[in-house]
Amino acid sequence: MSQSAALVTLTPQPWAEGLIFGESPRWHAASHTLYISDMIGRKIYTINSSGETTMLQEVENQPNGMHFLDSDTLITSSMFDAKLHRYQISSGKSELYADLSSIMTGYCGDMIIDRSGRVFIDDTGARVLHGESPRPGRLLMVDSVSRKVSSVAEDIVFPNGIGIDRTGGNLYLAATFSYNLFKFSLDADTGALTNKQAIWDTHELASASCKDFNRFCGIDGICMDAKDGMWLSMLGYQMFIRRDKDGKMTHQIEVDGDATACALGGADGKTLYLVVNKVPEGEDLFMAMVGKRTKCSVLTVQVDVGRAEK
Repeated sequence: MSQSAALVTLTPQPWAEGLIFGESPRWHAASHTLYISDMIGRKIYTINSSGETTMLQEVENQPNGMHFLDSDTLITSSMFDAKLHRYQISSGKSELYADLSSIMTGYCGDMIIDRSGRVFIDDTGARVLHGESPRPGRLLMVDSVSRKVSSVAEDIVFPNGIGIDRTGGNLYLAATFSYNLFKFSLDADTGALTNKQAIWDTHELASASCKDFNRFCGIDGICMDAKDGMWLSMLGYQMFIRRDKDGKMTHQIEVDGDATACALGGADGKTLYLVVNKVPEGEDLFMAMVGKRTKCSVLTVQVDVGRAEK
């Protein structure tokens, strides 16, 4: 791996398990609780500080990306019918927030909400769990006032993890199947994305360290820290790595399974939660997901740079 001599290796500890396929961990600071989607289990869970899971709600058409709009409001996604819902934590009630079905070409993927309340969500471009081959997708935006849906970035081959830096002026987007990490300028007034740049090609990592380099060695989830470093979930490499704001790899965490998503949280914001999904040896990821043969575990590790505030 490039720059390996400078990398700090961290060792994670087991924390929670029992989900089928975990996605989109989000830390809720007010309750010191991790929220997480079980995509294949069709449920959203909370996990307390002891690692105990509690079902929050069932999502018939499979949950995926989600993000907190504010301390009492969670925006969740429903993959197969392309809808977003608003869940109020205090009341436990959920209602339709936006219907994306008229524009969605694949599934609802990962999600982030900017400081103006605009939702950015992946359109994966293909319904891979229904047998379609991967094809270019795009990034959609839901306006915070009108809730009108528009496409803000096109031709992204399986868009996945999304991050926004501390200035709010730059958005990062993983393209899993083209092995790229893109950077866009984010307009604070309109939410428009311009100045698309491919800032990292994951082929930089040695191909021998990827279990299935032909398909699954791009980036999955992204988590930004308080110094604009990015924790990247390196799916088929079975590791999480941190790149600092200058693009230097600083840390790595090896795991036993696909590195799917991560989130910073904990009492001081310096606990990194790692979502790892394991596929039976020799099986195709998507086939194993459809057959509910995957197993998810959530690990934790302490890091030096904590959570970035919204």
